[in-house]
Amino acid sequence: MNSLVLVILVPFFTALLLALLNGWPRLERAVNVGSCVLLTAYVFWLLGYVDRHGIQASMIGGYLAPYGIAFVADRLACIMLCLSMSVGTVALLVSLPTVTDTQERYFFHPLFQILLCGVNWSFITGDLFNLFVAYEVMLVGSYGSMMVGASRAQVRQALMYIALNMLGGALFVVGVALVYALVGTLNMADVAVRTAGLAGPRAAAVTAVSIVLLIVFAFKAAAFPLFFWLPDSYPIVPAGVNGYFAGLLTKVGVYSLLRVFVMTFRQEGHELPLQILLALSGFTMLLGVLGALCQWEIRRILSWHSISQIGYMVMGIGLAVDAELARAALVGTIYFVAHHSVVKSSLFMLGGVAELLSGSKRLKHMGGIATAAPGAAALFLVAAFSLAGMPPFSGFLGKVLLVRVGLEGGRGVIVAIAVATSFFTLLSMLKIWSYAFWGTSPAARAAGGWRTVAAPASLLVMATVVLGLWGQPFLRLAGDAADELIQPASYVEAVLGPRRIASGGSGR
Repeated sequence: MNSLVLVILVPFFTALLLALLNGWPRLERAVNVGSCVLLTAYVFWLLGYVDRHGIQASMIGGYLAPYGIAFVADRLACIMLCLSMSVGTVALLVSLPTVTDTQERYFFHPLFQILLCGVNWSFITGDLFNLFVAYEVMLVGSYGSMMVGASRAQVRQALMYIALNMLGGALFVVGVALVYALVGTLNMADVAVRTAGLAGPRAAAVTAVSIVLLIVFAFKAAAFPLFFWLPDSYPIVPAGVNGYFAGLLTKVGVYSLLRVFVMTFRQEGHELPLQILLALSGFTMLLGVLGALCQWEIRRILSWHSISQIGYMVMGIGLAVDAELARAALVGTIYFVAHHSVVKSSLFMLGGVAELLSGSKRLKHMGGIATAAPGAAALFLVAAFSLAGMPPFSGFLGKVLLVRVGLEGGRGVIVAIAVATSFFTLLSMLKIWSYAFWGTSPAARAAGGWRTVAAPASLLVMATVVLGLWGQPFLRLAGDAADELIQPASYVEAVLGPRRIASGGSGR
């Protein structure tokens, strides 16, 4: 299916066009929004097509797999593409009323499209090296978004972010090189075939090498102990775009963990990375939420909560170590990824409304937002309850799915941490509400612009209500996506063809 490459080409060429249109802000905005809306419609159509007709693969240049560059759309990739473009489009609409002339002059719009290009590329690629390339493209967009119209604080934090990601990129290249040295291929379908029959010292070597990639993906997902970069990075990103950062960038790391450590590496002993992830998830949840309780700025509280909620997703991947519970664990993980993407993005956007009306980022200097902007306050409260796992919203169902798997697998400690984290999350969200929204002194300033920010964010809040009350269709889709990860025969056949499955793959 040659149209798969559109998810990369459309934002790439849109970025080039927007760079040429620099200095024509109205035209830039129209082109940017139009491109996002059209590509969003396409990825939802692609999801429906893949759900009906099966996995689609495209080899660039007509080369045969595993030698060519492969783009593969299975259900998981399509779900992530739909999240990327939906959240991205809403984030852009939220950004337009708040982006400054200086930010637009310094290529805000092209950089946003480059960011979309890198994220979409990460989800659609079928090759480990091209996953690295996609990471780098995504990081170029994120670097630019952090630096555009930068203050001194932004520059300082962005430089640290760049330095850390350069180290992560170097480690990624090392891991990819070691995988190729051991297996002789980087095509994910081919790696899945070749590692499936490995045992003994060779299997142990592949498992050891995979830990290098585990570190890279855990860093990108902001899992313990590699989360230290996130709390200071997200608050400095321009309003609106930080909603996309919070909703999708860490999910690229979670997606990579799912794709590589559940589907791709299948050698004897491959369960070890999943056991490591399960252990790390508890620390990620607990330290993230405790960090949130200590903060007194909305964006910093939400940034620390991003870490704690990633712990739930990592927990789900780790619970897949039990073969009998793997499907249920992955269904809960995929559902939680979708839930968190829309909820956390909406919270950052609505938190920006509170900052706009109060003129401050500090909770103790806010108050009265519920009176000045009751609609935005109600939306924030719904999203906050969903994040904390209150029924009937999507957060409740997502946590129930994961907790049930943990109890069935006898993982009482990690379940207890997950429940405690949910309770502390509720406390910290109530702190935001009591200081910023419910308080009355100092009074919030009257500002009519908040509606243009809250209106797009309301679409994401509606999504968490729909996922919570009518989540069965998505759970069915998530179940099919989990089946494709656990039993990748259909993925392998779509990429390599039926003969490679029958032969078990070629050796080096």
